[in-house]
Amino acid sequence: MRKLVAVVFLLLGFITPISGQKTRYGQEPPHAKKGVDYPIKVHITGMHIGAYCTSHWDDRYGYSCSSALYADVILDGKKLELRGDWAYSNNQFRLLPGNYDARLLKANHQAGDSPINDIYELRTPDNRILRGTVTGISE
Repeated sequence: MRKLVAVVFLLLGFITPISGQKTRYGQEPPHAKKGVDYPIKVHITGMHIGAYCTSHWDDRYGYSCSSALYADVILDGKKLELRGDWAYSNNQFRLLPGNYDARLLKANHQAGDSPINDIYELRTPDNRILRGTVTGISE
């Protein structure tokens, strides 16, 4: 009888993980639409993960912070820093240093010729789209 109970528990131990829910690491980046032109050449030289905190106070949660992917890029001959969503940079999707095609989505020039807060879309070799906001300039 003890052997039968032990066998039943072993079988239940093997069957239970099969019916479990799949682990999801986040939403995948969207695919590029056909017919959209990406005229700007971007070279990613390095990346790091950092905190991104909102600048407004929420009475319920305080300041909200999350992880963000920061990429050092050369865009139109300027050395810039782009902030993107870290959720896309997990095991499902890898952004590697190299050359990419991009387009300007929104120009948020506050004063003069500064590219700070401009929003770009980068197209990866597997035809996925990543959005990035310019957060810094280095020369």
